[in-house]
Amino acid sequence: MKSLSLKFIGSVSPEVLTRGPERECGRGRRRGRRRLAEATFIILLYVSQPSRSQGADRVDYRYEDYAEGAGRIHIRTHGASFEKGIVPWLSLKGNYVYDGISGATPTGAPPLPGEKTVREVTIEDIRRAGYIEPSFKFGRHTLTPQLSLSRESDYESKGISLMHAMEFNEKNTTVTWGVSHAFDRLLPNEGTSNTQREHKDSTDFMVGVTQLLGPKTYTTLNLTLGYSSGFLSDPYKRVLFDDFYTPSNPYNPGDPWTVQPEKRPEHKFRQVLFWSVNHAVTSANGAVEFSYRFHHDDFGVLANTVDLQWHQKLGKWLIVSPLFRFHTQTSADFYGTHFPGDPSCTLPPPFCTDVPAPTYYSADYRLSSLNTFTYGIGLSAQVHERVSLDFAYKRYTMHGTDGITASVAYPKAHVFTGGLSIWF
Repeated sequence: MKSLSLKFIGSVSPEVLTRGPERECGRGRRRGRRRLAEATFIILLYVSQPSRSQGADRVDYRYEDYAEGAGRIHIRTHGASFEKGIVPWLSLKGNYVYDGISGATPTGAPPLPGEKTVREVTIEDIRRAGYIEPSFKFGRHTLTPQLSLSRESDYESKGISLMHAMEFNEKNTTVTWGVSHAFDRLLPNEGTSNTQREHKDSTDFMVGVTQLLGPKTYTTLNLTLGYSSGFLSDPYKRVLFDDFYTPSNPYNPGDPWTVQPEKRPEHKFRQVLFWSVNHAVTSANGAVEFSYRFHHDDFGVLANTVDLQWHQKLGKWLIVSPLFRFHTQTSADFYGTHFPGDPSCTLPPPFCTDVPAPTYYSADYRLSSLNTFTYGIGLSAQVHERVSLDFAYKRYTMHGTDGITASVAYPKAHVFTGGLSIWF
């Protein structure tokens, strides 16, 4: 199940974040006062396409193929976007995404005794999503509202946001704040626990600063606070309850276990701190990007993510970009591979177990303590003054660290991407 919820840079999980094309800056703006835009240009000069005097009007197409092994989830994504300057104080961006998901995902039930495979449910769906984003610039202020929409057979998301950026210190410092809200609806669908429409609402507030540290270096620091309420469970996930035995139960005689839909808290407060540094290494004709992300929420999950990427320019038109990302997290307070009791039974003993079930429970491996590794390489080529192509391959692996979750529950995936950019 997927949704297009509006997030800010620094609050999006690195596991799902896709980086958009870098903006171009004119050569003449490298003279005069130092500016953040100029710093970005200088840093990216060694890794970006040649600058264009015609401006930043552009269209982009992106394709991504995400394929987990062993017949697990397979997602094919087509995305198109545009950026258009209308008047000096107004520009417009838009994006449309069409993706198809198929394959199997673990339900949460562990392997039965003597088996080596986890229980899975098959998913097939189409998602259509997009956003529209005008940007208004008045003096040192830039105001950017956004509207977004995402739909699939079992999920619908509508989002709104507003970002405000203000420049200081001769444009060497930019302070940004923003707020977003997503109105999500979970719809009844075959294979899920939903029997009626469920609601989920999420609000995020972000404040951040971008600071020029020198002609070749700038840094960004963002803090995001988010709150979600409503139906926060995954309707595809199940939980095994097996710590009881009810031979006299007329509804389930002699059966010592039952499987029930997971139940997560209906509220979550999260805090995310994001820090990045971009630096041009002129002697090597390249640039390095480093970022660190800290995440904590009241589900009990504490996560740290480090992202490192190098951009090496080869010749005049080619850029090679190896990357590495490491993510580690603790488990949610209510995560487990199985639980005692039977939350579905309301009869007194001996018809039901006298072992109480916990208030919240989930066996979703994504909530366990785990490490993920992503490594790969990207290639960008300028094939024409106004046309560029890019390709990338990433290998994604996830590994449990709690010693109890079945290792076969964690996926490994190949990720291929390709793109085309055209400037006008």
